[in-house]
Amino acid sequence: MDTLGPFLSSDKTGRNSSHSNGSTRYIHTGTGAQKIINNSGYIGEYSGSGNPTFNFGPVLPGRTNFTGAYAHSSLHSVATYVPRPELEQQLQAQLSASADPQQSKEPRTVVIWGLGGAGKSQLALRYVQKHQQDYQAVFWIEAGRKETIERDYVQIYKQLYPSLSSSNATMPVEDAITGVNSWLQGQDKRCLWVMDSADEVEDDTSELYVDLNHYLPNAPQLDRIVTTRSSRVQGMNSQGAIEVKEMTEPEAVDLFRRCANLLAKSKHDEQEVLKIVKELGCLALAVTLAGSYVREDPEMSSDLSLYLLAFQQRRAQLLSQKPHRLVYQYGESVLSTWEISYSTIQRQSPAAAKLLNVLAFLNFDDIFLNLFVERPTIPTRQQLSLQDHNIATIAEKPRWVQILSSNGASVNHDSIKSAFKTLHAYSLVSWRSDQQAYRMHKLVHAWGHDRLSVEQGRAWSSAALELLCDRQGDVNIERRLVPHVMANFIAVSSAYEGDHQVSAEDRNGLSWVVRLLHRLGRWDDEYRVRVFLREVMEATLGLEHPDTLTSMNDLALVLSNQGKYEQAEEMHGQTLEVQKKVLGHEHPDTLTSMNNLALVLSRQGKYEQAEEMHGQTLEVQKKVLGHEHLTTLASMNNPAAVLSRQGKYERAKEMYRQTLELMKRVQGLEHSDILWSVGGLATVLRDQDKYKQAEEMYRQILELQKVLGHEHPVTLTSMNNLALVLSRQGKYEQAEEMHGQTLEVQKKVLGHEHPDTLTSMNSLNVVRISKNVSIIVRKTMRTIAIVGLLWLVLGTVW
Repeated sequence: MDTLGPFLSSDKTGRNSSHSNGSTRYIHTGTGAQKIINNSGYIGEYSGSGNPTFNFGPVLPGRTNFTGAYAHSSLHSVATYVPRPELEQQLQAQLSASADPQQSKEPRTVVIWGLGGAGKSQLALRYVQKHQQDYQAVFWIEAGRKETIERDYVQIYKQLYPSLSSSNATMPVEDAITGVNSWLQGQDKRCLWVMDSADEVEDDTSELYVDLNHYLPNAPQLDRIVTTRSSRVQGMNSQGAIEVKEMTEPEAVDLFRRCANLLAKSKHDEQEVLKIVKELGCLALAVTLAGSYVREDPEMSSDLSLYLLAFQQRRAQLLSQKPHRLVYQYGESVLSTWEISYSTIQRQSPAAAKLLNVLAFLNFDDIFLNLFVERPTIPTRQQLSLQDHNIATIAEKPRWVQILSSNGASVNHDSIKSAFKTLHAYSLVSWRSDQQAYRMHKLVHAWGHDRLSVEQGRAWSSAALELLCDRQGDVNIERRLVPHVMANFIAVSSAYEGDHQVSAEDRNGLSWVVRLLHRLGRWDDEYRVRVFLREVMEATLGLEHPDTLTSMNDLALVLSNQGKYEQAEEMHGQTLEVQKKVLGHEHPDTLTSMNNLALVLSRQGKYEQAEEMHGQTLEVQKKVLGHEHLTTLASMNNPAAVLSRQGKYERAKEMYRQTLELMKRVQGLEHSDILWSVGGLATVLRDQDKYKQAEEMYRQILELQKVLGHEHPVTLTSMNNLALVLSRQGKYEQAEEMHGQTLEVQKKVLGHEHPDTLTSMNSLNVVRISKNVSIIVRKTMRTIAIVGLLWLVLGTVW
């Protein structure tokens, strides 16, 4: 690129000629020499035609051999800077080749890009501080706005040509650009040109737009560094742009301590600092703001936990503060930096701006593209009868599709990719190749949420919830949905905080969420959502409404699944009393609650009470629903389980067999309820020491449960049962391995204190003891055999 090219021309006739551009005149002579003159006087000359090369004498009129550095703001060392060795080495390596004068005659350009506040400018400044002696001159341009670039060009020109710029006349910007380019072209030693914060480089309709091609000088011995939030500038860097991401945790901790001026170190303080930087996502500017804030507050300096509390309560206010320039080289706060990016995106791609609002109500990580693809809709017969059924189809589209679509167009893979590409260009999302998904920085994600009003938050969180519900039935992505549905639930519940008048659409959406979580065995997550739904139902519908009672029953079931049996028993009891009063003793919901209460009693070892209640429930179900009703058949397993736990194996086995035969006839072999009967029967066989039959049945069950996934609590229970059977057959190695696998997953999914986890821990210890005893016995028997053989041999020889 030759920046001067567009301003220069020659007269093909060979005669003297001239043309002008504003106040600058270009004089062409018959010999091909051309002079550049402006209102202030002579600037330089070049020879040739087309794209000319400058020829300078040893000392041109008005030109100085400038050395040193120019910057509108100070380039002094920042006391709080924390070295980032990997990035610094990468930058140095890309520019070191330009030190050799035999290298390419083109300038070498390095692009440093990343999220606003990540530390791009500090990385460039660090390079300047360490390597300034390697350059004849260093020029630091504030490129955030066209006005600051032009201001810096004029100031640089005045330093390079002091005699030509001594008058008080206003310096034309284009003259300054031409003059600075001319000076740089004439240098034999390396010079460095830094364009800092060149962020608005894509949308030429923006008032802040900066044309980099116009403002970047071009000279053989010139190194150029461009810092930007735009990933699209990467193409200028032939060796690959340097992406500045969040700091490592140790780097962020070090930066916080420096900014907060924390001298003494204690274990408690270190833990608090680590919590703070994690909450801030290790973003350099945010960590600096936090450290500076703490330093200025004596109370927080003595108790760092106060900052984290204040940050969580007043996140937007704390992040919007501008840092002190002497502490950090940023003139804008974190939030205002991102708001500028958002405004630009909104002009360029309204769909991308809307997508960003939706993302604020999903999880910040693992944002995969298939999450957003619209499912094909089939028009109804009524719609097809309309003249323009396309309009009717659009009207029936989900709200999230209507929001993200442009002019009624479909939301498909290409349109979503295009929107993400825009967000990625401004570093508001990043691509994770290992996940094949996008990711947002935690603070960008939080800012996307905090920037909206309460009403806007409700609307966008509701649209995001609807998006998630539209994925139902897609078993391939259900587990990936969990972090997103939980992040959305937090947003939705926060949007309605203090106001339980939740819309019917959101209640239906959350009902789908709990079904998903229950199906995946995510008991803790399911509990959180069900607590909220129960409160909403009671506040909206009243305590005695059937839907409220159902929500109470469901919540008690989750408590039971969590191993909180006493709490579950109490809630089931409360629900049952109201149901008997409101619905009657024979209502199906009342019978369900009786059955659930009996199950909890059984799990607590209250077998007599459980057996009696199961019997009562089953009799009424047979009367009301019929002997072969699915609910009746499922309930038949429960008294059989109680009998088994009491050691009444023959009666239990007979009841399981009867239930199994009925289920096969009514439901078919593939129905999931059959697994409960098969599992119960296998347990009875195990307790009767019929291990081979039990092992075979448990393996069949595990094979059928593959569809649930290896982390589902039901699958884990079956694995534990199989391991017990293996152990009782003396297959200790297999049993130990399976118990170990089960225990690790249970700790992760259920927690360390869940009864099932504790049972597995105990079983694993028993297996290990049994295995060691078996080894000792085998060794002892082997020793006895050897000694006996020796005695026999010696006796014979004797």
